Amino acid sequence: MSGLRKTVLIASPVLAAAVGVVGVLVLFIAAVANGAAGHEEETASPPAASGTAPGAVAGISPVMLSAYTRAASNVRTLRPKCKGMRWSVIAGIGKIESNHAAGHSITPSGDISPRILGVRLNGSGAGGNTSAFSDTDHGRLDGDTAYDRAVGPMQFLPSTWNGPSGQDGNNDGAKDPHNAFDAALGTAVYLCGTGTTDLSQADQLRKAVYRYNHSDVYVDDVTRHVAEYDRLPATRDSTGGTATGRAGAVVNAALAQRGTPYVWGGGSTTGPTKGGYDCSGLMLYAFYQGARITLPRTSQQMRHSGTRVPRSQIRPGDLIVINNDGNWGHVGLYAGNDTMIHAPRPGKSVETTSTSGYWERYDWDVRRVL
Repeated sequence: MSGLRKTVLIASPVLAAAVGVVGVLVLFIAAVANGAAGHEEETASPPAASGTAPGAVAGISPVMLSAYTRAASNVRTLRPKCKGMRWSVIAGIGKIESNHAAGHSITPSGDISPRILGVRLNGSGAGGNTSAFSDTDHGRLDGDTAYDRAVGPMQFLPSTWNGPSGQDGNNDGAKDPHNAFDAALGTAVYLCGTGTTDLSQADQLRKAVYRYNHSDVYVDDVTRHVAEYDRLPATRDSTGGTATGRAGAVVNAALAQRGTPYVWGGGSTTGPTKGGYDCSGLMLYAFYQGARITLPRTSQQMRHSGTRVPRSQIRPGDLIVINNDGNWGHVGLYAGNDTMIHAPRPGKSVETTSTSGYWERYDWDVRRVL
C-alpha cells in the first residue's frame, strides 16, 4: 500500500455462468482403502465462530466455502491481534467481487479456471475506472504487459498481491491469487491489517471493508451479505457445541468434497486420485488439509490412530471406523448432529449421511486424532 490513500471506484458486476470473465476491481486490495465397496445402501443463530460454517450455503461452491472457512481459522496465526474474523466476512467480499467465482471451474485444491480478470486499468472509464494503473507484474498474474487488471475471485491488484497480502492458503508452496484458498487467506490478512482489530464490532468491520474498497456503497453491500451469512446455522455437534479450530477445518475440508465420485483406492493428502476417493482416502485428504495430520492409508490402520473414545462422547472431527464387513472396512468423519461425511461405495459420491439407522447397527471404533 506504501501509505497511499487514493481511491478508485469500480463497479463489481456479478459474473454470469455462461460468459467468460467480467471485470471487477477494488483499489489496492489485498486470498488405499479396503473400503465399503460391498456394504448395503444406508437410509438416507448467532454469528458463526471463526473457522466454522454451515455444511452448505446456497450460491457458494463447496470448495469456495472451504476456502473461506479455512482462511478465517488460519488468519489467527498470521494476524494474532485480529479478532472476530469469520468465514462470513470473507464470503461477503467474495460475493461482491466475483459472486464466489460462479460460472468457473474450481479444483479441489482451489485452482479456478478460466481466470477471473478485471477491466484493463487504462483510465478509459470502462467499468468505472478513470485512473490508469501501469503494469507492475510484467503480465504474470493478469496477462497484460501494459496495464494492471484486478485478478482472481477476490480481485487483487498485482501490486497488492505481490506485497504482504499474497498468501499460500492451500500450502502448495505457491501464492496464487487465482487460487480460492490463497485468495481467501489473502483477503483475511488484508482485512485484519497489522494492528489490533475486532471484526465482531460493526464499526471496525466497516472500517476494514472500507480499507478494502473506499466506497460507502461497497461497504454497505458487503456488510449486508456478511449479516445474511452470519444468520446461517453453523456445523454443530449433538450437544449443541460448535465445530471450531482444527476440527472445524477438517470437517469443512471433507464437506467440500461432497459430490466427488467414490473410487476404490482413490484419494491422497492433496485431493482425489483416479477421479475420486474411497472412504479412507477422503479421511487422508481432510485431516491433512484441515490440520496437517497425515493419517495411515487404510481404515484398519486408522483404527489405531489417536485415542479411542466412547461413542457417547463423540464430537465433530472424530473418526468413525466401522466394522460393517467383519474387517473394520469402512471409515467416516463425524460432522455433528448425528451425521458423518464419508465416501460410501462404488456408484456413489462423497456425502453426508445420518449415523443412525443403518450405521448404528455395527460396531464402531471412535478415534480422536485432534
